[in-house]
Amino acid sequence: MNKLQTRDGKFKIVQFADIQEIVWFSPDTERLLRAVLEKERPQLAVLTGDQIKGYGVSMLGNARQKAETVLRRIISIFEETNTPFTAVFGNHDEFREADKNFQWEIYKRSPMFVSGGKFLHDAGLFSLPVYGNDGQIQWNLYGFDSYVYDPARQKRANVPAAQQALYRAERERLYAETGRYVPSLVFQHIPVPEVYQLMRAVPKRTKGALRGAGQFSDVYYVLGDGVQPGGFMRENAAVLENTGEFDALCEKGEVRGLFFGHDHINSFVGNYRGIDLCYTQGCGFNCYGPGLQRGARVIELSEGAPGKYRTYTATYADLCGKKLQRPAVEIFYALAPPSISVALDRGKKLAAAAAVIGAAVAVGKKLRKS
Repeated sequence: MNKLQTRDGKFKIVQFADIQEIVWFSPDTERLLRAVLEKERPQLAVLTGDQIKGYGVSMLGNARQKAETVLRRIISIFEETNTPFTAVFGNHDEFREADKNFQWEIYKRSPMFVSGGKFLHDAGLFSLPVYGNDGQIQWNLYGFDSYVYDPARQKRANVPAAQQALYRAERERLYAETGRYVPSLVFQHIPVPEVYQLMRAVPKRTKGALRGAGQFSDVYYVLGDGVQPGGFMRENAAVLENTGEFDALCEKGEVRGLFFGHDHINSFVGNYRGIDLCYTQGCGFNCYGPGLQRGARVIELSEGAPGKYRTYTATYADLCGKKLQRPAVEIFYALAPPSISVALDRGKKLAAAAAVIGAAVAVGKKLRKS
């Protein structure tokens, strides 16, 4: 495992969420990834799931060959920019014969890949200490798999009990090694249900209101006042069952930030119970996204401020301008609904509009006859 260490007292991480690439790799995705890495020069890049668009048409056929083709294209960007990277998995990564273990082995072949050391009990999990100039552990980075089958609930779940047990054991091991609970950041693909605590329930017809998902689907929401300026929420937060993960992360107070993606057109940060919940927008152009606001989240740790960090996003518009190499593809994804629930809502609105138009036409016919 490559040792992660501060540089001039700083340690910079870049999070890429929802690359979702296919064999017909988007030149706009590649341009964004390279631009972020070349400008920010992070000591570590973290891919937080859905690196592969496993349901894409171009992925039909030999799943393993296609998965390797896409992953090797992504990995080459980190190798050519000399950027260490690690990864967790998302709900679209594993498809047919190209399972997580197969993909993990492809990652591990890269000299720039940073694996999870002692914490690595399965593909897509990691625990990575960040060392200061004095050789002491300053921070720890955790990666969880948030889309696995939980036998206890007999369904897919946010980080299930087995992973929570691994986290607790690692947390205590680090305590025994350092004499303190090490300030930590957590990375995963799917947000925790507690992200709804950063929102405010509003009447359905409120401007910008979005219907919640899962157990929150009976309520409409907008971002709450506590969210940091500059964030946006353009689709509902697609969460799974509450498995107690967030409560586990709150137990000792060492976790300062939880970073995720999954919902491509959301990007905001807010604090709940002492942990920053950080949504990161998608960066891939072969799937729906927030237009030229596709980007990456930058996280900067500092030795001079233990337990504190700053974060901001770097976008395509900021780094690459307003010109896309494949604008027609972007127009297609801009018109496509981001989720089934949004598609259903749009369908209801279209049906209602059609009914109003139909009624108006019928009235007009009657008036003309009279």
